[in-house]
Order: sequence, then structure tokens, then C-alpha cells
Amino acid sequence: MVITFYITLFARKSNYCVENLIICYTQPMNWIFYILGAILLVIIVVMTANGWWRYVLTGYLIVRVTPYEQPGTGTGSILFIGDSTGYGTGASRASESIAGQLGAEYPAYLIKNDSVNGRTIVGALEAAQNLFESSQYDLVVLQIGANDLISGRSASDIVSDMQELIAAVEPHAGHIVIIASGNVGATPVFTGTEAEELTDTSRQFNQQMTALAQGSQTVSFISLFDEPEDDPFVYTDGVYTAIDGLHPTSAGYKVWYDKAKPAFAAVLEQQ
Repeated sequence: MVITFYITLFARKSNYCVENLIICYTQPMNWIFYILGAILLVIIVVMTANGWWRYVLTGYLIVRVTPYEQPGTGTGSILFIGDSTGYGTGASRASESIAGQLGAEYPAYLIKNDSVNGRTIVGALEAAQNLFESSQYDLVVLQIGANDLISGRSASDIVSDMQELIAAVEPHAGHIVIIASGNVGATPVFTGTEAEELTDTSRQFNQQMTALAQGSQTVSFISLFDEPEDDPFVYTDGVYTAIDGLHPTSAGYKVWYDKAKPAFAAVLEQQ
């Protein structure tokens, strides 16, 4: 604002001369603002047409939070390995992410959060493989899988990667809770055939992961998938999905946390 003021003041009160040519302009330099405005408009139109504007909005959601962590008092320890949903992207504050809500309910537990925006299951596997051999946690939360679904991979391939991740984490965890994603295809950012295909993949992934976890004593899978007609993210517009049309809001994370809460309690309240 200050710079704009002085440019305007210079244009209106002073002569602008082109040195050596001795050409002076005494008219207000409004045309500069017209050009800048036109350029800005073109940029906005191009970004919107190409979907780039969503990345700007997502960037804003990222910078306003940091992954939730807490020191605890020595009762036990929890590790989050996640993507942007583990990071808390979309929440108004870190304390309203799943990690933050878990920390509020179990303040005596140490929470470490290794979540990175854009991470896939392969990236989570690298993080798990880098854990110290002596690292032990009462609970490891794998908040991962959404980016694999969005990339268009098959449900069976994603589940295969998840099995490999589970195998890498098991030596370090008393129990593993997996929170992947809801119905990716139902998010506003996807439409038409792409949305239908992502919904189908999300459904298959949910079914296969549910079956996988049912045969395990150390792994719990939290089903976040709802059919579109039953999905609050779909029929309650603007409440549970953030401004980028993809990530949950604080209210959205609360819906997810409530679904995961029984699994958390089964592990942490036994300590």
C-alpha cells in the first residue's frame, strides 16, 4: 500500500522525464495500473483454468499449521507417520488435527509426528525404515494412502504397498492404527468419470484393508469410506471440506477422529 501511494503521488505531482530524449509526461500514470491489473487478471484466469489456483489454496492451508506433537509425561509414546492429513492440512490449528485431538484426550502420552504433505505409502515406508532399531512406541498411527488413491493406482497395488509398510513398522509398535482416506472421488476437486473411478477405487481399497486388518491382532484399519448418499463430506457443503476442495476442515478431522476413537481407546487405555 505504501509503495502504491508513492507511485501515484509521483505520477500526479511530478514530471517523469526520459533522460537524453527530454520527453516529459505530466499526465497521471493510470495506464500502469491498468496494465498491472490486466496482467493480474490473466494470471488468475490461467491459474483457475488449469487448476493451479487449488495449489495456492492448499499452500495457504499448509503454512497455517505444523504437525502436532507433545512431550507427554512418560506414560507412553505415539508415533504418527503420515501425509498431509497427518500433517493437519486443512485444519484451522494443529490441535484440531487427528494427532491434536488424540493428544488432548491423552495428554500424558508423548506424540511424535513425522507427516509430510504429498507423501505416498512408499515415502512412509522410507520413514519407517529409517527408525532406529531401538525405537519403540505403544501406538503407531499410519495416516497415509490418500495420495496413492489420487494418483490413480489400483486398490490391490496400494494394499500391497500398505502390507509392506505394516511389516516395516510392526517391530517398533505395540499396535498399529491405519487411517487412510474417505471417499476421494467425492471431494469437490474431482468430477465426472474421474470422480466415479476414484470412488470405486476408494471403495475397493476400504474393503480390502478391512479384510486385511480383521485377521490381525496388532493392526486396526479405520474405515473412513462412506457411500456418497451417506457421506457428510458430500451432503454438507463447505463444512467438512477445506477451501481447496480436497482436505478436511477441523470439523472434517473431528468426523474422522470420532471413527478412530474406539481403536485408540482400546490401545491407550490398557496402558
